[in-house]
Amino acid sequence: MNDILIAELNNKPSAALANNEESEPGPVVSKLKEKVVDLERKYEKLEERLFSFKNIASNDSLVAFYTGFPNYQTMMALYDFLNPGEHGENINYWLSGKNVDSTPKSVKQGRPRTLKPVDEFFLTLCRLRQGFAEVHLAHLFNISQPTVSRIFISWINFMYLKLGHINIWPSRELTNATMPEDFKAKYPTTRVIIDCTEVRCEMPSSLLLNSELFNSYKHHTTLKALVGISPKGFFTFIGQLYTGSISDREIVEKSGFLNLPFPNGDSVMADKGFTIEDILPLGVSLNIPPFLGMSDQMSAEDVIATQEIASLRIHVERAINKVKNFRIFDGVIPLRLFGIVNQMWSVSAMLCNIQDPIISA
Repeated sequence: MNDILIAELNNKPSAALANNEESEPGPVVSKLKEKVVDLERKYEKLEERLFSFKNIASNDSLVAFYTGFPNYQTMMALYDFLNPGEHGENINYWLSGKNVDSTPKSVKQGRPRTLKPVDEFFLTLCRLRQGFAEVHLAHLFNISQPTVSRIFISWINFMYLKLGHINIWPSRELTNATMPEDFKAKYPTTRVIIDCTEVRCEMPSSLLLNSELFNSYKHHTTLKALVGISPKGFFTFIGQLYTGSISDREIVEKSGFLNLPFPNGDSVMADKGFTIEDILPLGVSLNIPPFLGMSDQMSAEDVIATQEIASLRIHVERAINKVKNFRIFDGVIPLRLFGIVNQMWSVSAMLCNIQDPIISA
């Protein structure tokens, strides 16, 4: 709007001069020029106050707060890798609407958009990291709520596909080279530490689906995922979300974890609930805390083993907490987001791998 006003005011002095037979401008023209300069100055100040990536890019603490990236350079390195195109032409955008998450309709690529691709990327990260509501983002970016929804869905799907091409399962050699000393001393064959986690979701109207989603431990309907980290603390396996009632053993069987390339001699570390030793690939062992069994108390050896495994296995819980720091998972996931909740989960976990590792040495 200010651009249009400035353009009109710029044209008025020319029109005044054209109608004036005298060569020197009169007081009306001078006042109009002063107004143009004043409006341009106000417009520049207004731009500086707008919520946009450009206005926070120079402040690494703000970049970290809104996006989770440690600094501007890291964020832009990912943006360049994603390569959305100068005008977003590499992204398959979706029409928004009340049921956009379940029945999206593709639109022509490269259509004119209000925001620049880098600001759309920034908007998506703000929604993931800080859990901002769509209506709040619509106000911040001065766009409509359906536009926010369309941008978020488009970018989440785009990031999910692009990041999905990255092989996060490291070689045995790389695992050994980055293994912390605690693992080398106690469990040097560890290839991956696994655990399950849940995110709360909205209760569906279907009684059957509700019973499948209900997690008796959490006393809520949930979605459950299996994840695995390397001894260094990076995500090396990110499973999709299943209904909350699924058991640990069943999710290991269904998630594709057993299809990973395990060489002979590898070991998997897990909590005692993962009774999966008999289904692991041939030559792969399982390290879990020992069970009490029929004894009244554990032996000294079992107590030491339990403490050692617990002190190392806790890193997978710390890694999961990094994903939960994406505050879009703070509340209850609404049913309307079920169409992209897997993409949201996977992208958030992948973004954690770009952050600093949880184990420094």
